[in-house]
Amino acid sequence: MDRIALENLSFWSHLTQRQRETLAGASRLIQYPAGAVIRGVDRDCLGILLIQEGMLRISLLSEAGREATIARIPAGEVCVLSAACSMSAITFEVQIQAEQETKALVIPVQVVSALMKESLYVENYVYKAAAQRFSDVIRGVEQMLFFTLEQRVAAYLVEESARLDTDTLQVTQEQLAQAIGSAREAVTRTLKKLSGMGLVELFRGGVRVVDRKRLHGLVP
Repeated sequence: MDRIALENLSFWSHLTQRQRETLAGASRLIQYPAGAVIRGVDRDCLGILLIQEGMLRISLLSEAGREATIARIPAGEVCVLSAACSMSAITFEVQIQAEQETKALVIPVQVVSALMKESLYVENYVYKAAAQRFSDVIRGVEQMLFFTLEQRVAAYLVEESARLDTDTLQVTQEQLAQAIGSAREAVTRTLKKLSGMGLVELFRGGVRVVDRKRLHGLVP
């Protein structure tokens, strides 16, 4: 148990000694291998995840099995959608997967639910954090509805390049297609088009952004 991580939570100072002991005693560190599904539509609710190392990926799943990434949660941040079953206002389903090997401090959902009933500070924290992620959901749906495939690919490349602070992205075309909720064949055609325009270079297992300014200009 990482007590320092718990003490950094904004509601920690408002808990009673008993609540702090319960929270600390129940929390546990879990290591997830890359690709592990942490929460899916057919899995039990887990709890709040405090990411220590690695990266989580949150996706929307369609009934046809198509998947679109709506957010990535890096080390140092908190994932509360993994405790969605404790929030009556959250009715949409998401899949949470370890994009990289990930270590997280897990606060079990039973503890989260009990604390939300006992403390307005905990309840407000959880719903505020969920609302922030919900804005990611809206943005992801907006892109799928109103962006062309070329715009979605460009937006992904620009955002990932900025997030990782590099023009060389180690991402396969299959992974890119999965990230934006499209077919690999369509993404391949789009990348070849962008390459022909001199905006990117393609190499085995990745994409290199050549002209970030022009690529960004394709994004609405």
